[in-house]
Amino acid sequence: MSASRDEKTGKWTAQCYYENWKGEKKHKKKRGFATKKEALEWEREFLKSTSANMDMMLGAFVDVYFRDKAGELKERTIKNKRYMIEAHVLSYFENKQMNEISPSDIIQWQNAIRAKGYSQTYLRMVQNQITALFTHASNIYNLNNNPCKKVKKMGKSDADKLNFWTKDEYDCFIRALTGKANIL
Repeated sequence: MSASRDEKTGKWTAQCYYENWKGEKKHKKKRGFATKKEALEWEREFLKSTSANMDMMLGAFVDVYFRDKAGELKERTIKNKRYMIEAHVLSYFENKQMNEISPSDIIQWQNAIRAKGYSQTYLRMVQNQITALFTHASNIYNLNNNPCKKVKKMGKSDADKLNFWTKDEYDCFIRALTGKANIL
């Protein structure tokens, strides 16, 4: 672990060495931290994310998740998923450890999201994002307990059906409006 201060800017830099998934030694450096404590915290979280230890914060795991999914999902899909996770999941769970998030935490989160008045289909899309994170952590990184499996999903998957008029129904409506009604 290493943190150093830039005398010109007064900002802190963190740097470390780690082993990637191929077993290659790599060097990582990040600048611009206001305090030494922030620099060292970033370094700790980065090292956890490279080993994908499930005591990492959910915010750090999101980066692991998108790194893993980069070759699998289209760019637009990643953008949409990232937006929903950043807007609705990170604000609630960012600084909570993956292995400490319980089913009751998920229920409390669901209640907070429901209170915002989103449509049922949007609630289901948001639910799907958090479920995807925990399913990935369980399947790939051996998270022991997936809290999303133990709670009911919020929202509904089918959009409300729209009823469209047939051409005959439309014509009848127009005739009724214009006074040329020959109502069925």
